[in-house]
Amino acid sequence: MKSRSTGFLALAEELQSYILSLLPYRDILRCTTVCRTLRQTYLSSSELQYITELGGQQLLPVSDTDLDNHTSISKRLQLLRDKAHAWFKFDIHSFENVSIPEQYHDAKTSLADRHLCLFNEDEQSAKIFPILPKPSQQRIERDWPSGSLCSIPNADSIEVFMDPAQNLIAIACMIADETLEMDDERLYIDLGTLDGDGGVHPEAAGKTLFLSGLPRCEDGLYTIENWKLEGLGRHIAFRRSLLVHEGGYKFGEEIWFMQIWDWQHSTTSSCVLSDTIINPEVGESLDFCFLGNDRLLIVSKDLKLYSIEDLSQAPQLLACFLMPVSVTGIQCLLPMDDIAHSSQLQMQAQRTMWTSDPKNRILALITRTRDATNSLAFIISTRIFFDPQAGVSDRMAGIPWEHWGPLNARIFVHNWRCRVGVSGNRVLQAFPTMDMTLVEEYPNYLLHMMDFSPLAVERRQGLGIVVREPSTIEIPELEETLTTSLPYVEVVSDRIFGVDQVMDIWVDKDRIYLPKLNTEESDSDGIAELEVIEI
Repeated sequence: MKSRSTGFLALAEELQSYILSLLPYRDILRCTTVCRTLRQTYLSSSELQYITELGGQQLLPVSDTDLDNHTSISKRLQLLRDKAHAWFKFDIHSFENVSIPEQYHDAKTSLADRHLCLFNEDEQSAKIFPILPKPSQQRIERDWPSGSLCSIPNADSIEVFMDPAQNLIAIACMIADETLEMDDERLYIDLGTLDGDGGVHPEAAGKTLFLSGLPRCEDGLYTIENWKLEGLGRHIAFRRSLLVHEGGYKFGEEIWFMQIWDWQHSTTSSCVLSDTIINPEVGESLDFCFLGNDRLLIVSKDLKLYSIEDLSQAPQLLACFLMPVSVTGIQCLLPMDDIAHSSQLQMQAQRTMWTSDPKNRILALITRTRDATNSLAFIISTRIFFDPQAGVSDRMAGIPWEHWGPLNARIFVHNWRCRVGVSGNRVLQAFPTMDMTLVEEYPNYLLHMMDFSPLAVERRQGLGIVVREPSTIEIPELEETLTTSLPYVEVVSDRIFGVDQVMDIWVDKDRIYLPKLNTEESDSDGIAELEVIEI
């Protein structure tokens, strides 16, 4: 660097740019502060600016030959910056409504790759269709009439998972046959294609995934059963929980079980987790979510991080992160638009040039303290779950909240009636327009958009508010306070919503989706329409 005749600065600008492109984005930015020559090299290179823009927004480039050939680096850079600026403008007054078929008003509803996925367990039917598709978007539209979901006769579907990015449908089925004593024989998971005719998925190891080692409760005990079926890339996970009691209102224990398959390579699996919670509180449960293609987070009273890289054995505990307060009814929310893209970026229903980095995005945990009426929203950066130095000495026993939480999270008081939307490093949350302790009925709400990416401060162009100062949440019922300081930029909409308009919030890279409740039928609280806001 010291010699302009023989050192790095003597190299041609193209070589300087190439060498700099091999560095992490933060180091590229540091180099630009060394001298004017490197600063000019950076400003002359769309590729270097694109690398730093992706890194600063905590995104990964997606390889697509057609898009790469037809879209220059400078064009991609401008699109990326324009999209970030559009979110900071946060104009949500223009929208379109999408109607949901009447038979699915009370169905389980989810969003995947701009497709609405519907499952009506009562009628044993399902449907998928694209939501206001763009010309470049792959479109999948299909109906499964009543009784057509399960491949084996005399079986009912209990859970459905759809992934348009991989053209995959997974259906958890239960055989109604009392002669089968073991639940292992009654439960199975069917795999198929979303646009096919019921044949074997071309990437699957077989048509059916088989369960093993399911827990049982003693005869004569009452049970309440719930389950969850989820997938990410080559992984599919099924969780089953049994709340067991002898009668009355107090549960004796909760028995939960989870099995994870590599559905592309085997129909059986030894990757099993199970445990028993003694004397669980009513409403207490656990949730789970995939963090990239090799890690699993079990969310309960604590956060347990497992490695699922080797599916020939049980998940390996990597660390336990202790929560700061006793909680119940916890829910894990990951960016829905990036779930299917994290491990197989080449298989996408919605063609795109970038996706969020699993190691640097936002995870939202919605929970209620045992003695509080309101919920708490824990907004956590997933970087802490990939930091090999975080609490090394006490990883298994439990890393105290003070060692991992305050610098990597923000906590907000949250109305339990509403939902939080998450996409990459953006969080959408509804906050009341006034102090809820001063109103007797449901207040009006404003949507707050919070961007936790490192470049948010630079890219906001005077819009929004930069929040760097620590914030403290008081929990009077527990006589505790919690202080957190993860930086973010906040933009507040000027559109007012009623509580029934923000009961659920979905968000992806370009849109906000607000499900509208069915107000015409008094005996139904299902979703009749979907409001779609283009950003």
